[in-house]
Amino acid sequence: MKKSRVLAVVMAVLMMVTLLPSMVFATAAPSGNLDGKLKVKGTLAIGSTLSADYSKVKPEGITDDNVSFSWSLKDGDLLTEVGTDKTYKIDEKDLGLPIVLKITGKEETGVSGELTVTTQEVFETEEEAKALAEKKKEEAKAAGEDPDAEKSEASESSENTPDTEAGTSEEPDSAQPEETIEPAEETESADVQENTDVQEPADTQEPAENSVIEVNGEQSGTQNADEADTSGDSQTETPDSADTAADASEKNEEPTYSASAYTEDGSGILDFGSVEEGYTEIPEAQMVTITNNGTGDLNFKEIAPENFMAADINDAPLKSGESVTVWVKPREGLKAGEYKDLITYHTEEGADVFFEADFTVKEPENKKAEDNENNEQTDPGETSDPATEKIYKLTADPTELPFDDLTAGYEKVETTGTVTIKNEGTEAVTLVQPESEFFDIAPVSEVESSGKIQLAQGGEQTFTVQPKLGLSAKDDPYVEELVFASDESTEASATVTASVMVKTETPKTVTATVKPEGPLKFGTLEQGYETAPDAKPVTVENTGTEAIRIQLSAPEDYEVGEPSAEVLNPGDKAATFTVQPKTGLQAGDHSDTISVTDQNTGNTLAEVRLEFTVSEPEPEPEPNPGLSVTDSLEFGTKEEGYKELPDAKKVTVTNTGNTKIVLKQPSSNAYTIGTLSATELEAGDNATFSVQPVSGLSQGEYLEDIVIANDANVEAYVNVHFSVTKKKTDNSKKANNLTGIKKPSDIKDLPNGTQKTQKALKLPGTVKITTTKGEQKASVKWDVKGSSYDPSSAERQIFNVKGTVILPEGVKNPNKISTVIAVSITVNGYQGTEAAASDNKITGIDSNGKYDTNTKITFTASGAGMDNTNPRKGDTRYQPKSWKITETRTWDGEPYTATFRVSKPGKYTLKATFGQQKYDGSSWKDTGTQSESTVTFTVSQAAVLTATPSPAVTQTNQKSAVQTGDSTPIMTFVIILIVAVVCIGGILVYRRKKK
Repeated sequence: MKKSRVLAVVMAVLMMVTLLPSMVFATAAPSGNLDGKLKVKGTLAIGSTLSADYSKVKPEGITDDNVSFSWSLKDGDLLTEVGTDKTYKIDEKDLGLPIVLKITGKEETGVSGELTVTTQEVFETEEEAKALAEKKKEEAKAAGEDPDAEKSEASESSENTPDTEAGTSEEPDSAQPEETIEPAEETESADVQENTDVQEPADTQEPAENSVIEVNGEQSGTQNADEADTSGDSQTETPDSADTAADASEKNEEPTYSASAYTEDGSGILDFGSVEEGYTEIPEAQMVTITNNGTGDLNFKEIAPENFMAADINDAPLKSGESVTVWVKPREGLKAGEYKDLITYHTEEGADVFFEADFTVKEPENKKAEDNENNEQTDPGETSDPATEKIYKLTADPTELPFDDLTAGYEKVETTGTVTIKNEGTEAVTLVQPESEFFDIAPVSEVESSGKIQLAQGGEQTFTVQPKLGLSAKDDPYVEELVFASDESTEASATVTASVMVKTETPKTVTATVKPEGPLKFGTLEQGYETAPDAKPVTVENTGTEAIRIQLSAPEDYEVGEPSAEVLNPGDKAATFTVQPKTGLQAGDHSDTISVTDQNTGNTLAEVRLEFTVSEPEPEPEPNPGLSVTDSLEFGTKEEGYKELPDAKKVTVTNTGNTKIVLKQPSSNAYTIGTLSATELEAGDNATFSVQPVSGLSQGEYLEDIVIANDANVEAYVNVHFSVTKKKTDNSKKANNLTGIKKPSDIKDLPNGTQKTQKALKLPGTVKITTTKGEQKASVKWDVKGSSYDPSSAERQIFNVKGTVILPEGVKNPNKISTVIAVSITVNGYQGTEAAASDNKITGIDSNGKYDTNTKITFTASGAGMDNTNPRKGDTRYQPKSWKITETRTWDGEPYTATFRVSKPGKYTLKATFGQQKYDGSSWKDTGTQSESTVTFTVSQAAVLTATPSPAVTQTNQKSAVQTGDSTPIMTFVIILIVAVVCIGGILVYRRKKK
């Protein structure tokens, strides 16, 4: 073969290699709107990991990279998002709830739309989930269906991982619980819904009566993708691993329960000796050591022996191998006789431990002599030893067991009664369990043998008692005496009276009442009023047996608030709404009625009568100005040359007319006139000013009318009088000696936290003293720091403050009169800061706000006083407790925030409940008082987005390379192709030139 031909063959081969990417790797990437049936892989049991299965999802080839995920828990109408990763690990909080998976196409990958699947409720263990799956298989077989019809299809998704599937239906019955070993069957209902998962408008997505609320208040269940995959691998079992785990669990040993008791002398008997009857000193307590000899923890019950006192072992469970020491001693006041009691400690696990306690009480000597005389007069053959007499005695606690009333047709009994039978005799007995016609009786611990139980002296046995199923209704209760007897003696028995009332089933009724029952009276206002009467609350209570949906009529002249709850179930707290007359109503009678209707039945349940009257406006009155003034002021008498002025006195001027009056400032030469507190007085208002004689007046009588001039020319004045007498000449030379000190008055009712200063404590700067020349004032130096007053204390304090009187110049104290005085001061206790319920707020959501069904709303509940970071005893606050739209949700602590989404258009009310707390000095305590705040908002239907298929890529509209789903680099092949073409072209040119 020529070289040119070899080269041509090589070039052809290279060209073929460059075409391989287009033939081998050009697999088209999925694109279009999501359709088909979405499944969930995994077992619906706590600890299992779930993931999405796209085996029946269109377009084909969908992977985790083409969609985003939303895992939610479905609790009634509420959807709580718990994860956004591609897998979800089931947590304990999910028990009993269905799981909803929603996938949304990523438009950047060419996929759009949504699919949703709802699973069956989560089980506690994988065994329960498998058992239900097997049951469904058996039911399918019995119905003539082939449970393995789609096994091969499911196995394509995962060989050992089952699928849980459903369509858009919100009913969990269309999804079956999953097994790890074999797939769950696909029910016929699921097949019918196979192609209905494409996201549609909200009004066709779910039933009209259901409003689904998606809550994002908690995100603790979210995992990242790597963690979810890892946890899923560790939780999934193959059949072999499941068998191995089962074999391992069978090898685990059950815990054993046993205990032993050791006395100090090792004899197993506590001997307390003997005393004489009437003893006052109890023998010293003796100790017993109790050891847990088993492998499990022991929980001891309380102990109360009849003749002895013993310490309880109930602080904590007694661990395996541990010991505890307890004390035992006789009781006070025992009668004469020998006491040999078996002290038994019972445990909840059934391992009892006991030991003997001996104690003898002797008869007094004088009683022995009397007994000897009596014995001489009786027949010696009739004597008996009471110490050796056998006593059989059983007691029951309680002796009566009344049960709650039942309704005919009941399928289970919620309450179970217990009765404890105690052997209080001296001998062990064989307890016989009674048979009952109306009640089921069973021992708590497994100690029964053919209906008989061995009961040691001092021992106890507890039984459960419960009414039997199937009792029919009757007018009087079922009453039966349950007799617990013994084989040893007919006298040893205990009777318990059990009773239960079975009533006929209450007929279904739809009724409600409103309060107040009488009309709401808003009184009468004059036409032109600007402020409406205060709104009045009305409560609606469901008195029937069925739920009601409240609808209120809207009278034209009244504002009617939204009810606090739209739906009231029997037994719910009453719903409340408010009614208030509108402003601007014309004169006349505006009485009306509000009808309370049940939307479900259309029946009117109750009516609220409203009464309000608007009167005609009264004509303006004729102007009638008037003033009243304080009658007169008397300032007494002073001696000429006086230095101390009489105290100033207050004058009050009142506008007694019906028009405004403007006052002018009064004046005087002999008196100092204070400034008027107000110059413009509306009708009924008043003003004040002070009056005081001036200093330096000479002898004379100063009688004057001080006039209060005004713009209405109303006569107004006050008469004042002050007398100045001629100065007396004092030629006496007697000494100015101290004769006494007047104690200041006690100071009371100062506010808590008053500062520890003379001024704050209102201590006077001077006191009055008496001397041989009359009364004088003297200053006082108070020892405030030396008092016991603590301004930081919240308690009420009564204390004394001492002071030393400083005598004025010229005053002598020859009689050594004590100049130390004391004043009693009372400071009130701290009353606490009262938080107002009206300050409770809901923020983040607008009152009467408007949202659509795609809006996620986040709000915060702010309680009054919650910002009090340094509380004092007595302070109060309101802590957010719960919130409700259709179902109640609670907060465990800060932050008091929640997020929700409403999928059904309509008008809703968000209600937040706040609980009042009071600070006791160390912590906040609930008071039981609650307050509610509400916000009303409207949800409208969001615009429906219709997915439009992408146009086919052609040479006229193509703007980017087609997505093939292959990431293999092709540049190398392009280069090889170019080289091959160049080489072939060169060969052809060469051959032509050669020819």
